[in-house]
Amino acid sequence: ASALPTSMTKYDISASKLYSITSNTKVVVNALQDDVTIYWIVQSGEEEDVLENLLSRYAALSDHITVETRNPDEYPTFAAQYTDETVENNSLVVPCGERSRYIAFDEIYVEETSAYSYSYSTSFDGEGAITSAIDYVTREDLPKLYTLTGHGEADLTSTFQSAVEGQNMEVESLSLLIQESVPEDADCLLLNGPESDLSQEEAEAIRAYLDQGGDLIVLTDPAQELSLIHI
Repeated sequence: ASALPTSMTKYDISASKLYSITSNTKVVVNALQDDVTIYWIVQSGEEEDVLENLLSRYAALSDHITVETRNPDEYPTFAAQYTDETVENNSLVVPCGERSRYIAFDEIYVEETSAYSYSYSTSFDGEGAITSAIDYVTREDLPKLYTLTGHGEADLTSTFQSAVEGQNMEVESLSLLIQESVPEDADCLLLNGPESDLSQEEAEAIRAYLDQGGDLIVLTDPAQELSLIHI
């Protein structure tokens, strides 16, 4: 009985399903063709229970996933191969081939601040961080998001940037005042709060990109009266 995986011996009765694996993770894991090792960096006796349970469920999902513990007291330089950050207990490293991702403990337990009550809340995002890391290190090509520039566009917010990174998208700026067309490797084009209209040539380049099946996100201030040349 002790050899059975955690998924068969423990039931998740937590309100927020801390111990469950979602269908999104199962899709990513079931598609694995390469072996992935999740290194759990933690001192002996400091193992976090919820994370330990979650890691055991990943290991039970696929023969391609292995979980190994690295005690920093025994392997003091191990994490330095993958990050120059100060590594806390219960952080993770997920390498595969030439790629790797370091998952800090504060990416597993995410602390959020309320703008209204000035209070803090902590949420567990272990599955989101681990699945994103597995997807990142095993993908051949990462999707690319281009952000249009040249019209006073706003910078990406930290929340949006984190969401994009969580989807393993590469972000690159694009000026259609310099380039004549949207690059062929663009999976999505973002217009983030432009403060002036696009030129006719820019609009035609974007329209051609959309006609070829491209995706476009436009974020604008509803108080502004911009035509954007009616893309």
